[in-house]
Amino acid sequence: MIHMQPRRVLIAGIVLSAVVLIFLSQTASQCNPSSRFATIESLVHRGTFIIDDSRFSDTSDKVMIEGHSYSSKPPMLSVLSSGAYFIFSKVTGITFDTDEQTSIRFLSLLIGGLPYLLLLYFFYRLLLLWTDSDRTVVLGLLVFTFNFIGLGYATSLNNHTPAAVCLFISFYFAFRIRNSCDDRSIHWLLSGFLAGLAATFEFWSGFFCISFALYLALKDLRRTLILFLPAVFLPVAGHFILTLIITGSLLPIYLRPDLYQFAGAYWQNPVGIDALHEPKYIYFFHIILGHHGFLSMTPVFFLAGWSIWTSITRKTCRYAEALVIGVPLTVTVLFLGIKTRNYGGICAGLRWMIIVMPLLFLFVAEWIDRHRSGRALILLAILTMIGIAVMVDIPWANAGPWHHSGWHKYIFGLY
Repeated sequence: MIHMQPRRVLIAGIVLSAVVLIFLSQTASQCNPSSRFATIESLVHRGTFIIDDSRFSDTSDKVMIEGHSYSSKPPMLSVLSSGAYFIFSKVTGITFDTDEQTSIRFLSLLIGGLPYLLLLYFFYRLLLLWTDSDRTVVLGLLVFTFNFIGLGYATSLNNHTPAAVCLFISFYFAFRIRNSCDDRSIHWLLSGFLAGLAATFEFWSGFFCISFALYLALKDLRRTLILFLPAVFLPVAGHFILTLIITGSLLPIYLRPDLYQFAGAYWQNPVGIDALHEPKYIYFFHIILGHHGFLSMTPVFFLAGWSIWTSITRKTCRYAEALVIGVPLTVTVLFLGIKTRNYGGICAGLRWMIIVMPLLFLFVAEWIDRHRSGRALILLAILTMIGIAVMVDIPWANAGPWHHSGWHKYIFGLY
């Protein structure tokens, strides 16, 4: 298998992933995406961000402003999705009213499925730059294809998949620039724009925006200032303008707890896993090694962590990349652990870390590149098999990723 051509492995991975995404894409609104569907429907059919009259308005992810309900989700993804749904409905005549299932499937495939396949392609492209070993490219692709829990989320409308794709492609161009593979201005602009767009989908992507800016500034400060950073600013400015239009304030909705205080608001009396008030050390354990642990659910990340650590301490050729990924990863984990006790509701894995997982798989590939013994291959196979057992459970559930994972239920018990 190691002697297979990387391109054939890529094609097989894309075909397999496409089959999963097509057949398992969501056709009904689940708990988490429903407020986005409500915004999309309201914008296209009523020309408003108010979701009072939407069929999807029965959602916990909403706030009250001047007596009207609005989605609490960051607005950029919903606005972009609304444009796609508008075109789809005009071309096909299919709407939420005439065929709700097909409309939801279209958005699930467009916002979740297609970006995931694009991510797989760019992961392959970056591996070709990352290493000159076909063995590493093949094994790295196989591990990514069968261990990335993002496949389960890509079956539904969600912000994590497009954020992860934007962040990874941004780093792809940054890596090309930094390593003098291609220094064209368009790559500086694309890297910046996609990093900024990722931050509008998933706020902690902002930590990586800063990291990428420093990474590129050490290559060329002038072009970072006149190309990369202005490109970052464009989508970020769009986010704040939309927030101002919706709420009358530039402050993101997540930072305005007063908007969540209204009669019948879910967050006044949360239930189940949302109602937990665990000590911080318990929460940190569960988001790292426990029932939502990004290490416990995808154990090949232990190899990535070791590779990042050794790259930094030994100052290997991947020293800069280890810093540019490892530092914001650490900051993100600390930020989440200190600022919240929330696990993201009923969901499989720590979904907020999906943005960085593709970048971590690069350092799994780095570990593979450095360790070529039979024992190392056995260790990789064992950790990968555990990851497969955890990962395959996620997209096959009727609720997509919006359920307790098998790891959560059978290893740690169900809350």
